[in-house]
Amino acid sequence: MVRMFPLKPLLAQHGFTSEESYDHAVRCFLSNPANTIPCLNIGGNCGRRRTAFANALAYALGADHVLYYEFGKDKPVPQIIRIQEGEEIIEEPPVDAFDRILIEACAQSEAENTVLLLDQLHKTQFLNHIRLYEFLKTGVWRYSDVQYQANIQNLKVLLISDEELYHSLQASSFHLWVDGANELSAHVSATDLGIDVNRCSWLHPLQQLFIYLQLSPTVDEYKRLIFDIEQQIRNEHQLKVSLFGWVEGVQWEQVQGEQVKPYLEDVLREIQLGLEVHEEIEISGI
Repeated sequence: MVRMFPLKPLLAQHGFTSEESYDHAVRCFLSNPANTIPCLNIGGNCGRRRTAFANALAYALGADHVLYYEFGKDKPVPQIIRIQEGEEIIEEPPVDAFDRILIEACAQSEAENTVLLLDQLHKTQFLNHIRLYEFLKTGVWRYSDVQYQANIQNLKVLLISDEELYHSLQASSFHLWVDGANELSAHVSATDLGIDVNRCSWLHPLQQLFIYLQLSPTVDEYKRLIFDIEQQIRNEHQLKVSLFGWVEGVQWEQVQGEQVKPYLEDVLREIQLGLEVHEEIEISGI
């Protein structure tokens, strides 16, 4: 296993940023001694953010192969069979995409670390939940009259569903919650952000704006926005564009509304005051 703790920088490296630490939950998931395929059920109220977490975690785990399958996307592929007159052909149904990726997971796990990510489980038939439970328990994937053996030492399974899993499948998994809002306090300090406390009077009204929008940006999101504030934002439209551009969860329609306007004006007022003070300092220093 690669060195992977603390997780935050590794997850961020692979596209998932959060101020919350998932170290304890992932340690529990990885260290359980049960002689079954390790399975993580990723819950939460954040939609595709769960998928971003799962994908980043797969790479943080040092997987040689990351296999992804989303239920509800595949359509049956029509099978074309050409026969000569009088010739009898026994039609074999094609292997569907779900079975193919399970078969591939078994094959890849024989010799290399493999993570299988199964998304949108609520869109598949309940029978597949039962099949997955049997797979976790035995390490054997059954398709038609053929069996495929996974190496339980090398394979990990990550599940995402908007609805509850089959009870036995859930009981065989570690349940981790990924929140849609970052846990960073809206009252992050200037020191936390690496800026001069005497030159950021706009920080407090900016945080009040985030409280109104019910958002809690990451430090990285704050820093990107701060760069724009210090270098480029001089009017309301520019502030809206930067907010929407850098901060996850900002809705364009929301920042266009009349109710948010006073919060935007407070931020811009302090930005302008800061510029004027800075100009006065420069002039007096001539």
